[in-house]
Amino acid sequence: MNIQTSILIITCSLLTLGCASKSEREFISGCQSTGMDRSACKCAYKKLESKYGEDGLKNNLYTLTQSESFQYDLMQSGLQCLKE
Repeated sequence: MNIQTSILIITCSLLTLGCASKSEREFISGCQSTGMDRSACKCAYKKLESKYGEDGLKNNLYTLTQSESFQYDLMQSGLQCLKE
């Protein structure tokens, strides 16, 4: 029974990780490296994605010169999610 439970937990974890886009996984990983909780990082990503859209967010994340307004939104979404 313990082996079946372990396999089920691992499978569910892998399925959950597989659902996130590459940019989301990279954002959350980088965010967590700053010391934020995974849930706060995921929340911040979702807030930014809802504002910029998936493609717009990806473009802003992977550019060398992020706009000041994007950096502000990035900071604000992180702070809001820390409070939640």
